[in-house]
Amino acid sequence: MICIRGYVDSPLLHVLTGGNKSLEGPLFRAMIRACLLAGRVYIAIAIDTGVIAGLALWFPPGKALWKTDAQKNLGFNQLLESLSPKTREWWTTTYGSGLAPFIKTALSPHTAEGSWYLNCLCVDPKYQHQGIATNLIKTVEQEVMSTSIIALCTDTDFNVAVYEALHFQYKGEATLPTAEDGYINMHCLTKPGARV
Repeated sequence: MICIRGYVDSPLLHVLTGGNKSLEGPLFRAMIRACLLAGRVYIAIAIDTGVIAGLALWFPPGKALWKTDAQKNLGFNQLLESLSPKTREWWTTTYGSGLAPFIKTALSPHTAEGSWYLNCLCVDPKYQHQGIATNLIKTVEQEVMSTSIIALCTDTDFNVAVYEALHFQYKGEATLPTAEDGYINMHCLTKPGARV
């Protein structure tokens, strides 16, 4: 699966699955299904092979990943049941409650509900450094930047540099505890539209 290959070095993926690699596919499938219901899924196809080379999951203003029971029933609830009890508890008591206030502060005076939010962006390593991620972002920018901001969180300094090169503004960092008694750093970035 492209998301697993694209997130191979992601500390967050390890934390979200409790280090259980067999749950990486179900995690990404639940994200994609929820986005198909409430957001927009953009894909990039490699011309030479016809395979999916990149994927972006965007949620428009007023929508969010796993915000509704209908979205959760598309794989998220099953994922939670498959997690270790410690990781499941982290998801329900720490992850959302720790990340949401940070995002709210970082986006101020805007809100996540008023933004186009990039929940997932991945490019197959075979196709990285060819402008695919840039084009997946620019496609949405061209559609929404006159009326909204776009926002995202990422877990690596490398990704922060990539987004800053695309003229995103760094809004801050939150250090969240993990289920494994460690920490993960989440970085928030935004790109305001022309009239925002």
